Amino acid sequence: MYTLVQLVLPWTVWVHWLGQAWAAELRKVAGPVPLTWVSKGIGVLCSLGWVYALRRATPTAAGFVRPAPGSIRAVAPAVLAAAALVLGDAYLSRHAFPALSTGQRWLYFVLPGLHEELFYRGALLGLLAPGLARTVPLPGTRTSWGGIAGVLLFTLGHGLGFPDRLFTLGFGTDFWRYVGAWWSPTHFPLSDVLFRLSMGTLFLYVRERTGSAWAAAAVHCLLNGCLAVGHSAG
Repeated sequence: MYTLVQLVLPWTVWVHWLGQAWAAELRKVAGPVPLTWVSKGIGVLCSLGWVYALRRATPTAAGFVRPAPGSIRAVAPAVLAAAALVLGDAYLSRHAFPALSTGQRWLYFVLPGLHEELFYRGALLGLLAPGLARTVPLPGTRTSWGGIAGVLLFTLGHGLGFPDRLFTLGFGTDFWRYVGAWWSPTHFPLSDVLFRLSMGTLFLYVRERTGSAWAAAAVHCLLNGCLAVGHSAG
């Protein structure tokens, strides 16, 4: 799946190392919003295809169903509190982030939440949960160790990333020295780990309490929207 490929190396690094394109040309196309729309859209289609085409999990197990009656009201207080905290923090730290274009704002509002929740709390949980008992308590519900695995992978997936400079270092001494420095704890700080763990746990709670990965995706989109609005505030 596209999400799992992200945990290894971005496609631009592979293509450059295989000698298929110049690094300078790849850097021109690796970042624009249209490419991100396509790549994350492919991730959404992979998750849906895993359930509906390959039938590796049922729609119910994957949470590709409507929220249970009354469940949205049950999760609303936690979601609104998280949204207020994220929006406030994003506003206070807004000067540390570059301005977002209209396309980037729409991207953050829509695709990351769909892409990630339909995989971590959808297709992946639908694959793992049937073989694991739901013994891990959450407020008003329970989850399985498959859900915990999804939170850990979600955190790891947001912490790993290969810097652009790897394009130009080859496989010599400089490359491995740079990789060694990048892998130091300063590149995966505790504050980021705790934030991703807390957000992943919130999304898992919404997914389990409502029975719907779509609800978790909606909450994820809401919080991403709070980040985008806060960071772009004047």
